[in-house]
Amino acid sequence: MTLLIGRFLQLIALLILPVALMVGLFQNNVQLEVRLLFIGGAIFTIGWLLARKAE
Repeated sequence: MTLLIGRFLQLIALLILPVALMVGLFQNNVQLEVRLLFIGGAIFTIGWLLARKAE
C-alpha cells in the first residue's frame, strides 16, 4: 500500500511541474512558478521515499 501511495504522489508531482512552468511562461509570474516547482519537488521526494521504503 505504501508503494501505491508513493507512486501516486510522484504522479501528482509530475503533473504539478508542467503547470508551474506554464504559469511562469504564459502569466510571467515567477514567484508562483518557483513556489509550485518547490511544492512539486517536495511532493515527488516524499513519494519517492515512500516507494523506496516499500520495496
